[in-house]
Amino acid sequence: MDFSIIIGFIAAVALTLYGITGSGTLWNFWDVGSVAITVGGTFASTIMSVPFKYIAKIPAHIKVLFRRDKVNIHGYIDVLVDLAQEARVKGLLALEEKINQIEIDDEFLKFCVMLIIDALEATKVREQIENEINCIEIRHAGAWKVYERAEAFAPAFGMLGTLIGLINMLMGLNPDDSSSLGAGMSVALITTFYGSFIANVLFGPMGNKLKAKHEEEMIVKNLIMEGVLSIQAGENPKYIRDKLKSYLTTKERDYAPSERDSEDEEASGKKSRRK
Repeated sequence: MDFSIIIGFIAAVALTLYGITGSGTLWNFWDVGSVAITVGGTFASTIMSVPFKYIAKIPAHIKVLFRRDKVNIHGYIDVLVDLAQEARVKGLLALEEKINQIEIDDEFLKFCVMLIIDALEATKVREQIENEINCIEIRHAGAWKVYERAEAFAPAFGMLGTLIGLINMLMGLNPDDSSSLGAGMSVALITTFYGSFIANVLFGPMGNKLKAKHEEEMIVKNLIMEGVLSIQAGENPKYIRDKLKSYLTTKERDYAPSERDSEDEEASGKKSRRK
């Protein structure tokens, strides 16, 4: 489970509560009407702005937010290099059996490999894979746009609630008694506080987190595409590995378990033959 979003949320709430209680009380920031305007209005406008199918998938989005997916890029590179070695020895048709034996269960990878097995032209394979990636991006964008819309609506409804509160306060203001002006002004401003809080502590981080997870997935998708196209072109497996390392950070390139294991095995084999 990814605890970063939980830790961040708790920290934001705790710091806000600390700021409130340091100079006042929590009851000063509680108003049922303000909650109804800000929270209710935000959800209502969000529902009107996006297709309902995305609203229905909010529980699935939350699962994605809390799921800790550590992308093993080294594993994907190893699989693609193994497939390249198999294709050079036995041909592309042998990959149909090989792809079902790999440890990584990735339907996108299998889809891309099947395209080159079907002997399509390289330009058509790239076009088909890019189209698949674009469709995935559109579907994922529909998810985080729900929270982007809510993030935009929350402060707007907060300001709307503030205007409503100010109008009611001024309409009921007694010219001979200004003692209630401060209390009425504070109640009017509460909705602005609610709108800013839920936009920056809830909806904004949720949308950004989904977008970050999408970008990580797109790195793997593009890596698979380049690897599969290199296999179809018959490139040397070692060259393919070096080319796919561009998707790794400098620190990650320094640690390649499979390569080091193979080098150690080769070195130990040479030593045993010398003996």
